[in-house]
Amino acid sequence: MTFFQRSFSISVLAFALAVPASAQYGTFDATAAKAAKATKTLVVLDAGDSPYNRALMDAIKADWKLTSAFEFVSTAELAAQPMAPDRTYLLKTSKTDPVKFTGTFLTLVQGWKPKKGEVLEQTNNAFTSIPAEREVAFIQIDPVALNEKGASAMVAIYVKHLQNYVAVVEGGKVTDKATADRIYAGRNRMIRDTELWMAQEHLDKSIPDAASLKENYTSPCQVMALTQLASAVEKKDKALTISDVVMTGENKNKHCFKRIFNAGTGELMYLRDDAAIFGKKEGFLDEDLKTIIRAR
Repeated sequence: MTFFQRSFSISVLAFALAVPASAQYGTFDATAAKAAKATKTLVVLDAGDSPYNRALMDAIKADWKLTSAFEFVSTAELAAQPMAPDRTYLLKTSKTDPVKFTGTFLTLVQGWKPKKGEVLEQTNNAFTSIPAEREVAFIQIDPVALNEKGASAMVAIYVKHLQNYVAVVEGGKVTDKATADRIYAGRNRMIRDTELWMAQEHLDKSIPDAASLKENYTSPCQVMALTQLASAVEKKDKALTISDVVMTGENKNKHCFKRIFNAGTGELMYLRDDAAIFGKKEGFLDEDLKTIIRAR
């Protein structure tokens, strides 16, 4: 095992043990981030045709700059070939955390030399046997929203976000979860310098309309249907930010993951997750808006 491989494994494994099923992080090792950039990336598509597939292909062709070369393969094609140490893989993974809710993630994976007989396991186009120590960057996604609720444009934002995460790790600004969180928190105040586009579907029922939202959020903002956020993504305008919500689990294990991204750069500007027990806290709350307004 090389020094890089040992460093990569120790750094990410320590993180994985400390922060199970977090919504968006990855390696904290600058060497691992830099090494990932020197590979060819295999972009793994779902079986068959889907809005997710089309959005992912468009996003990679338009905005993938992390590695100099990429290739599209299907889940079946990936399963039929061994992983390679000189490749990175952009694919969907599925994880279950200690409170037993399962999440789906878009994950950039550093390849490895598989052991004899080792096979990749996957369910519903998401791989379940990727070692945590091989994850370079990941972000939680909602496959149903992407494929069935008109939110597939968000794939372009996720692709940019993953590249931004790798860049800040390579630059030495992120060395653990705490420094990553400080980076994101430091971006909260910048949301006020943009026009925030908030999907009505992303608001908790305690904020029923735009008027209610603006009682606590005094910076430029629009409330619209989820499908309308796609136009912000297409504009690639750095002066716009957009909401995103992923729900996981059921009843006592239900969680709401809230994010705000820059529509132009894909940078993650705000994140928070809440236990959403029995229908409560299912979306952005007054306290989220107040946090942004008060951020310094």
